[in-house]
Amino acid sequence: MKKSLRSIAIEASPEASIRNATSEQCGVCYGQDFRHCFQKKSENGTIFNIVICRSCQTMQTLPRPTAEELAQCYQGSYFEQRTDRGYSDYRSEAVRMQIERVFAMNLKDLGFFEVEPSLLRAGGRSLDVGCAAGYFVDFMQRRGWSASGVEISAPMAAHARSQGLDVVQADFLAGEVAASYDLVTLWASLEHFADPRLLLRRLADAVRPGGSLILSTCRRGLLSWLTGPSWRYMNVPEHMFFFSRRGLLQLFGEYGFTAIKQITYGSGLTTRPGASWPYRAAKRLADPLVKMTGQGDMMALHFRKR
Repeated sequence: MKKSLRSIAIEASPEASIRNATSEQCGVCYGQDFRHCFQKKSENGTIFNIVICRSCQTMQTLPRPTAEELAQCYQGSYFEQRTDRGYSDYRSEAVRMQIERVFAMNLKDLGFFEVEPSLLRAGGRSLDVGCAAGYFVDFMQRRGWSASGVEISAPMAAHARSQGLDVVQADFLAGEVAASYDLVTLWASLEHFADPRLLLRRLADAVRPGGSLILSTCRRGLLSWLTGPSWRYMNVPEHMFFFSRRGLLQLFGEYGFTAIKQITYGSGLTTRPGASWPYRAAKRLADPLVKMTGQGDMMALHFRKR
């Protein structure tokens, strides 16, 4: 007899405090047949199941957190204390510069700067979904765009507005998109959304025909397979979906998005202040190697809306 995820979880950790699964439905294809991979403990000690849908092969976290639990994830220490689940003082100039370097690198690799002039001539309106402190909004504003952002974290949205940026605090999935944009971006945000298909419908409404959608997200591939529960992006419950590149291309294609260019990057050796020279040397070798071979544990994609 096939066991439910709930029974697997209880048998695996009978003494642990485990959330009861209220739904065992895939968030991508709505199937109900999963392969259980392993369990992962959240910051507060709750154990979640990491599963793969046998139908669409999407890896995901079950049970999915409530909206209230997610909102709690993005308060306080998430943006202020360096852990595997957050940042060290996200508001600092050092973090801003580091994040901006990644923006610029990804945009160059994805061929964005070649199409940017035509997008600016068409109106130059951009929206960054999950914009945190608004660094990309500011980046694009300085490049001449009419740039705005939406962020679920109230402290981050407030910080962005204090810098004079057009950022609203809201759940992007909660309402209709009011306008059509020439560019919509999601930097390391896709994995945080509880309903991928609702997100895709919102994005399809937000990007005008001929406009661009650019995103980055953690990539399920060789490095995630090798590291399993200790993978640096296996952060529960806030990371709810872990896509392969093939799965992501198929999903976005269903909603009218054609991939222009795609890359992977990230060896798993994160930047560490004061790291030893062997670690720094290994990172300098590993980062370009995984990028060249397409085995990075992050991916970035540039889509055009049909």
